Amino acid sequence: MKISFDEYSRVIQVSRLSRAGAAVLPAPPHTATEEALPPAASVELSPQAQEIRQIKFLLDEIPDVREEMVQELRQKIEAGEYHVSSEEIADLIVRRTFADNIR
Repeated sequence: MKISFDEYSRVIQVSRLSRAGAAVLPAPPHTATEEALPPAASVELSPQAQEIRQIKFLLDEIPDVREEMVQELRQKIEAGEYHVSSEEIADLIVRRTFADNIR
């Protein structure tokens, strides 16, 4: 199967729209023949898929590092107020091991 440049442009445009959460992006330059061609394909997302996409977009906005929590822990450590028992550490190691094996 051969994919034309016009089809490739449409795929790229759809890809950009899905990554941007359906934000309006500038369209790629059109050729005279492209306007006469019907759309390559149309996609309709179910309400559940739209909700998943919206949630994923919102999750992407959350930073990987929670700075306020890091600062709070840093202050507790520096003040000598941060204490973790060996039982808690062992429990977390076991839980993390089980969770990693489940994945």
